[in-house]
Amino acid sequence: MPYPGKSPHRPQPHVEPKFPLYTYYCICGEFVLVCNTLLEQLAQRPMDHSRVLRCLDSSPGEGGQRIPAHIYKISASQGPIQVIQRDDNSFERQYMFLCTRCQLPIGYEHTAPPLKSGGKFTFILPGALSRQQGLAPPDVLLGEKIQAT
Repeated sequence: MPYPGKSPHRPQPHVEPKFPLYTYYCICGEFVLVCNTLLEQLAQRPMDHSRVLRCLDSSPGEGGQRIPAHIYKISASQGPIQVIQRDDNSFERQYMFLCTRCQLPIGYEHTAPPLKSGGKFTFILPGALSRQQGLAPPDVLLGEKIQAT
C-alpha cells in the first residue's frame, strides 16, 4: 500500500525513440507536420513534384519484403476538393488540406476526409513546409524567378 502523498507508480526510465522525429512548419510559422523521415528523402511525385508519405505498408514484393508506412502526424484543416486532368486525359480528385492559421495549401490525399482515413498516400506540396519556424523553404517559389523593378 502506498504511503499518503506518494505515487503508487514507479518512475519509468527515460527511453530514447528508435528513430528521430522531424518537425515542419508552414510559411506563417504554424506547426503542421511531425514525421520520422526528412521530406527531402521521400519519393517525389513526377506529376507535381509533391513529396509522398506512405500511409499503409506496401503489399509483399519479391522475397516477401514490404515497404513500411511512414510515421507522421499532420495538423491541418480540410480544404476544397480539386479535380485535376492528367496528361492521359483521366481525372484525379485531390482532397486538399490547409494550414490552420493562414489557410495556405499544404498537401492533399486521394481519399475523402478525414486525413489518413484509409488512403495509401498523403502528398505534401513543394515549398509548403519548412524545417525552421518562421523561415521560408528554398523551394517556396517553385523555381520562379522574381525580378526587381
